[in-house]
Amino acid sequence: MASQSVKGGKVPKNLSKIQKKNSKAKSERKFAQKLQNCDPNSLGKVLKKNRKTKHKNKEKLKKNDSTVQSIEKEVPFIPNSGVSSNWKNLLKNLPKEDEGAKPKPAFVRRNKNGQLITNQPIKHPKAIQIGQKKKPLMKEKKPEDSEDNSDVWFDDVDPMLLDSEKVAINANDAPDALVKTNGFTGITKILGMDCEMVGVGLGGTDSILARVSIVNHFGHKVYDKFVAPREKVTDYRTAVSGVRPEDLQGAPQFKEVQAEVSELMAGRILVGHALKHDLKVLFLDHPKKMIRDTSKYKPFKAAFGGRTPSLKNLAGRFLGVTVQTGEHSSVQDSQAAVRLYTMFRKEWEAEREAKQSKNKNSKKSKPKPEKFNVTKLARDSLEKRAMYCPSDSDED
Repeated sequence: MASQSVKGGKVPKNLSKIQKKNSKAKSERKFAQKLQNCDPNSLGKVLKKNRKTKHKNKEKLKKNDSTVQSIEKEVPFIPNSGVSSNWKNLLKNLPKEDEGAKPKPAFVRRNKNGQLITNQPIKHPKAIQIGQKKKPLMKEKKPEDSEDNSDVWFDDVDPMLLDSEKVAINANDAPDALVKTNGFTGITKILGMDCEMVGVGLGGTDSILARVSIVNHFGHKVYDKFVAPREKVTDYRTAVSGVRPEDLQGAPQFKEVQAEVSELMAGRILVGHALKHDLKVLFLDHPKKMIRDTSKYKPFKAAFGGRTPSLKNLAGRFLGVTVQTGEHSSVQDSQAAVRLYTMFRKEWEAEREAKQSKNKNSKKSKPKPEKFNVTKLARDSLEKRAMYCPSDSDED
């Protein structure tokens, strides 16, 4: 290697690699010469010698494996449970199932007002206990509650709504179901009204008054009369109205009934279901603020999906009484309407008052139009100005 000339007088950096390559090449040449000169019978021996040279480090590897196995035997085996150290620390701090929750440490401190705040039960006039559950006080049963509450018919909560197991009462079977038996039987400030009509004209499509019924606040009948027809009746509608030809024979005239009903209604709250039809056949009018129509009350509509409910459905759901099962009775219908109003009277009137106060506030907030102020100069000019100027044609 020293005899070789170096280009430029510099020693190459990869001189060691070059030497290794040359040594490999020499060994390969020697092995090739041995293969050429040896007998075919001795070829196996030559190859075995070459294998020994390739695997000189086998014994060293075996020694290393034995040392590793001996070290593994000396080190104790720790099974991997798959639980982290944080979880182990947490389990130590958690209370056991048998022990239950740890009691909170007691503390007592005084606030600015001089009161003692503590989580322990102490007897002190200025002590305030924190974090202690108060036992609910059991209300003593009064003897009045155990008795039959027949006098609470017109209270805020109807007992029929609370007893869900009871079957709906048929008003025809129990006439007093919609009446307060011990109530006042005279005329009250609140009246319920319902009318029955019969058909006149071609096919009985037009309606005229046949019967008027008015009840007081407690459901007692105050007025109930049939009316003589003013035209020939073509359809009595008995299946619905319950009116028959013999009922109208000798009945009072329409004008007489109209005057009596008008006198009863004057200055009183009128309750009914779809009252516009009843007032229409009576040819009467009533102030809007004095009308309570169960077909227009919003909570009743909301209970039936926003649709106008029938009196039959309202009485069945809210009163537990079935009406209008066969021939209609104007007395029963007016009683049912009055009782529905009485049950929700507080909410109904509170809603009306809130609406009225809202309307008043909105009217006050509206600015009044400014008046046109005429100045003195304008007023003087209007006074001095000639109201009529004759034209040239008039002078001629």
